[in-house]
Amino acid sequence: MPNPRVLALDIGTSSVRASVYDRTLIAHRTIQVRYRWRVAADGTVEADPQRLLGHLQQAIDAALADEPVAIEAVGIAAFWHSLMGVNAGGRPLTPLLPWSDRRAGAQVKELQRRLDEPSVHARTGCRFHMSYWPARLRWFRAHHRDVFARVARWVTFPEWVEQQWLGRAGVSTSQASGTGLMQQETCRWDPDMLAASRIDERRLGPISDADQGARLRPRLASRWPALARARWIPAAGDGALNNVGAGCARRDRAAVMVGTSGAMRVLWAPKPDERVTVPFGLWRYRLDRRRIVMGGALSNGGNVREWLLRMLAQRQDDPRVNRPQQVHLQRLTDALPPDAHGLTILPFLAGARSPDYLADARGTIDGLTLDTRPEHLLRAMMEAVAYGLGGIADELRQAVRVGELVAAGGGLERSAAWTQIIADTLGRPVRLCPDAELTSRGAAALALEQLECLRLEDVDPPRGRILRPDPGRSRIYRRARARQDRLRRALLG
Repeated sequence: MPNPRVLALDIGTSSVRASVYDRTLIAHRTIQVRYRWRVAADGTVEADPQRLLGHLQQAIDAALADEPVAIEAVGIAAFWHSLMGVNAGGRPLTPLLPWSDRRAGAQVKELQRRLDEPSVHARTGCRFHMSYWPARLRWFRAHHRDVFARVARWVTFPEWVEQQWLGRAGVSTSQASGTGLMQQETCRWDPDMLAASRIDERRLGPISDADQGARLRPRLASRWPALARARWIPAAGDGALNNVGAGCARRDRAAVMVGTSGAMRVLWAPKPDERVTVPFGLWRYRLDRRRIVMGGALSNGGNVREWLLRMLAQRQDDPRVNRPQQVHLQRLTDALPPDAHGLTILPFLAGARSPDYLADARGTIDGLTLDTRPEHLLRAMMEAVAYGLGGIADELRQAVRVGELVAAGGGLERSAAWTQIIADTLGRPVRLCPDAELTSRGAAALALEQLECLRLEDVDPPRGRILRPDPGRSRIYRRARARQDRLRRALLG
């Protein structure tokens, strides 16, 4: 196959993208369709799955318009932890919930009282948290008992898409690994966690792997002739494929991402006799049966920056308002010295995940005075996110030796200084990748690997500049991070 074309679908939490790639991992066309979630003060974050499906179809329509070459394979990246319930015919009975829905806090505490969390974490790679299915399924049963009883199958969003478009019934190993219900070693559903979630295995799909491809139903093959013979690879978690796109599919490279949220991850294929131990502050998921992903996620990344900019602009409905003023404010912020604002921030506006998984965490700003300026607030918020990545890095050092850090994400693209703050906080050089489409690139690489055109371990990071830590700034950030930790312990335990 000289130079096959593949379609990469990236189903993110703020937009969907469809991109056509060749075997050199160069995108020939990328279409992005943005969407928004319905949110409410009680922690609700949800969407109509049919509407999101329509956005995905819209992106594919535009990406394949006038496409002269047949697509050989389709790779799909989709956000981890999505949950929805469907009836026996596949019709949605519930809204779609992303990881950020926060209504299951009481159920998290129930699980912590009833079960041995370290033992569950050792088996499933997941702590008890509102992002994972056990607490959410208990929440559905407590608050929507009739709907819970009528649900024939609980599915992820990409699993449901594959059912509708391909007729494939099953969830990928990668997506299943992020539910909190799968045993990481055996890649099977965990009976104890199914019982704790008040379901049995019949209400979940069978677990399939990346080599189990499928093809479009005839009606959609007529709509998208370029995809008529394409092999659809089961959807993988977007975090895993972000690592792949960043050239971090090996244990000596870690991917650092600051998009809507934040994360630091290492992806590798353990040796057959290798015992993998996951620190309690981290999670462990999978790309497929052969390769694991270990790391931590922050619920707060670029989203807290955007929230603060909206608040300062006195407009809460449109993140694009006052763009020239925002650019000016970011320049003032980037020019500030480290920790020069007198503020200590707990940036938990969307709750807290790694490494502490605090169910009741909320945002806090300490140290405000009449002299506090907007750039002080923004700088302190960016530094606070970097300190969260520092906590993940501390945990990772217990499990794996990482040589190179590769950073990317929309949050870092909007600030020239944020990556430097991260490098100084971690005390490590960081390669900043200018390519914002790393997750799509990873989905394309997975499709090309299934076509035997490449190995994921051989994908190199995109070219980018390396930012090196300054010892003086690193010392300042260590003291500031310790101050943040004292505030966190005083307020949240």
